Amino acid sequence: MIDPPVALRATALAGWRRIAGRRDAALAGALCALGELELFGGEKYNGRPVWPGPVGVNAVLIVALTAPFVWRRRRPLGAVLATFAVMTASTLILGGAEAATTFIVLIAAAFSGAAYSRHLVIVIVAAVIASVAHGINDPSSEGLADLTWTYGLVAVAALIGRAVWVRQHRIGSLENDAASAEDRHLREIAAATAAERATIARELHDIVSHAVSVIVIQAQVGSRALPSELEVVGESLSAIEGTARGAMSELRQLLTLLATDDEAASVAPIASLRQVAQLLDQCRAAGMTIDADIDETVGPLPPVADLAAYRLIQEALTNTMRHAPGAKAHIRVRRHGEMIELLAQDSGGDPVSPSGPPAGSGRGLIGMRERLALAGGHLVEAAHGATGFRVRALIPAGDHPQPPAERVS
Repeated sequence: MIDPPVALRATALAGWRRIAGRRDAALAGALCALGELELFGGEKYNGRPVWPGPVGVNAVLIVALTAPFVWRRRRPLGAVLATFAVMTASTLILGGAEAATTFIVLIAAAFSGAAYSRHLVIVIVAAVIASVAHGINDPSSEGLADLTWTYGLVAVAALIGRAVWVRQHRIGSLENDAASAEDRHLREIAAATAAERATIARELHDIVSHAVSVIVIQAQVGSRALPSELEVVGESLSAIEGTARGAMSELRQLLTLLATDDEAASVAPIASLRQVAQLLDQCRAAGMTIDADIDETVGPLPPVADLAAYRLIQEALTNTMRHAPGAKAHIRVRRHGEMIELLAQDSGGDPVSPSGPPAGSGRGLIGMRERLALAGGHLVEAAHGATGFRVRALIPAGDHPQPPAERVS
């Protein structure tokens, strides 16, 4: 699947190329029209036609001289060499043309070759050859003075064109670097999301496996305690036991796929809001100043919601220690009907030194959103304010939540 930013860049580039192609065709058409007007208008210079030779031949010559400008961006070297070749050949065969079109074509070709081709030396050599051929075969030429004037203008056009070439390549390099950085950022976000989901899946396994284990034990006890004549009930309990065992087996297989060997071997207890006091003590022991306002009426939450609430507070405190050392943290947990409000904010703290921890990559917010979504909750606010970073979330207190409409963008 193509990432939207990549597709957008490709579409914009294709559109720019179409516009540039139309502009080049318009330039070629304008130069051709100017030359034909001079030819059929009978323009003269010093008493002789500006286009020497038969009119029909010159009409075709003008088209051949200007048509390559259509490809001056797509095939710059070929287009410029074709123009200079036609100009040199016509000068040697018909004589030097005094038409303004010839001079404009010479300057435009020198600019185009320098601006759009990597082969600057070849372009300059071709321009010099065409200029010398024209000067030698121009009966009205004043010798070195005219050649110096012509070379000077060609050199200026080539220098301006080369400046355009350098600028375009510099912009292209910056765009490529920006695109690479954007692609890396997208891959990092995808990897962070996958890692958080894997962690959530492992914790979900521990939560569900506990409940399923209880089902298995109860089914075993009930099956063994029943009189033998209650065969149907015994078979039902046996089916419950088998189904529960199968579910536990599938959960273990899922954990094996998601976790590394070290992670799969971990049997740490599932965190919950009951352990927030211990978490706060640990942070205070590390030097943090924390103001906690935890509603005692929150009561026990569903396991997934309990874990999500704990992880949100833990992540917020970790971010404060990492990115705002010295900041005062405030934690608030309150119940509002069927929803639990979680608030974590800090006072901003001291700026992190250049040698300190790097700026956050957004993985913490990714984890918060994933966990809250799994529990039926959502982030309401997550942003830097004038007084520090603030995170506010709502999470359902019951087993069947109806999340409110308010959401963080």
